[in-house]
Amino acid sequence: MSDPLLDDLELIAAYKAGSESAARKLFDRYCEKLMRLARRRIGQRMASRIDPEDAVQSAFRTFFARVKSDQFTFEGESDLFKLLVRLTVNKTLRQIAHHRAAKRDPGRETGQGPDEEGLLDHLTADEPPPEVQVALLEEFERFLEQLPDFDRKVLGMKFEGYTTSEIAAKLGSYDRKIRRVFERAAAVAEGRAAVGDE
Repeated sequence: MSDPLLDDLELIAAYKAGSESAARKLFDRYCEKLMRLARRRIGQRMASRIDPEDAVQSAFRTFFARVKSDQFTFEGESDLFKLLVRLTVNKTLRQIAHHRAAKRDPGRETGQGPDEEGLLDHLTADEPPPEVQVALLEEFERFLEQLPDFDRKVLGMKFEGYTTSEIAAKLGSYDRKIRRVFERAAAVAEGRAAVGDE
């Protein structure tokens, strides 16, 4: 099996020499991971406004344009992926900021209170580097895969910023049952319970 860095560098060199198939291979190699990252960043509240594919395609357009003019250099094993992650996060955050501008903010449309807005702003003020975000998202997805379908839905919605009451209403459940899902998931994460324990 060939070295992935060497493959990336060969594909970049081939693209710079005019190969569109090299560009397609690079896109196919990283597209799905970047789509997952963009989807998580956008969350369900913004999903009707922002298409994660737009953010990823925009990131690749910028990447290919700047690679063509030698604006990037790649040294480390994961430099290319880190760069694509950074571009995708920036494009996604720009689109979110655009849609959160006063009249377009879906949080205002759903009656999100000022205290909750302040908390979300506080939680997202100091963001970890993009590569850390990807690692966390992948770890979170692996954790979710261990859980029953209902628990996965509940935790996915919580991760996207929904309150306990909103989750209960959307899933046709009740607050106490949703809180039990959080308790169960915490116990599983800490190794105090096995998956499926009630």
